[in-house]
Amino acid sequence: MDDKDNKRGFSGLSDLTSDTRTVPHAQRQTSPQPSAPHKSVFALLELTKWPTLPAPWSSVDSGETWIWGDFFLTFQKKPKNVLDLTMEMQGKKAEYRGMTYHYAMSVFYRIDRNPHGPSHRPIMTIALEQADMGMLAKMLGSEAGELLQAEGGSKMGPLMIGLFTGETRLNLGDYEGDTSSQAVKRRFFEILGRQLGVSGQPKMIGDLAQAHGHQETGLPAKKKNSGCAPVILLCIGIGGLGAWGLTFI
Repeated sequence: MDDKDNKRGFSGLSDLTSDTRTVPHAQRQTSPQPSAPHKSVFALLELTKWPTLPAPWSSVDSGETWIWGDFFLTFQKKPKNVLDLTMEMQGKKAEYRGMTYHYAMSVFYRIDRNPHGPSHRPIMTIALEQADMGMLAKMLGSEAGELLQAEGGSKMGPLMIGLFTGETRLNLGDYEGDTSSQAVKRRFFEILGRQLGVSGQPKMIGDLAQAHGHQETGLPAKKKNSGCAPVILLCIGIGGLGAWGLTFI
């Protein structure tokens, strides 16, 4: 090894770099550039399209708020549905009792990561639901309804898991597992993790009230005596289903 080689050290890296230029073009291979991971954009739920949807933020207990990736999620116990909540806000008696929601989980974009802008509307809602076959029979008021009444009266149907999205409502089949809140919540996370394409583990940040004013949700803080949600509910019109509207900003 001559003196020139002994003196190259790290400074010789520039020479090595220049050496690669002597390789014939046909022999050089370039590594493919990794493409940026594609993120799905989830449509917002149109609440007027799904009047029997479990109402966001409705829960008989304090509920829970979780953070997961670009989303925050609310876990609710026995939530009211959108139609019943709207009727109550109009000072009317809620009449729909055809479906009981034992638990629900609503999914929202974190405000600073929402491709739709600063919207407070959910993108998905999953629920453990159970139909009241007797009530459905009364609502049908037909031979089919009479048959259901003859077979069960107020008999409750099987526990099912339903998923509402901005495009559709999916019936995910019977639920035969443990009905404790922990078991149901675990199942919800399993399903939503696949739907949302998130990795890692969700993180609980508090109850429903603590979602407001929290830096990781991006929701504004609640004003004193402001009611139940960081959303504005506008009830438009009166009367039947065709005459009401509910808008989440």
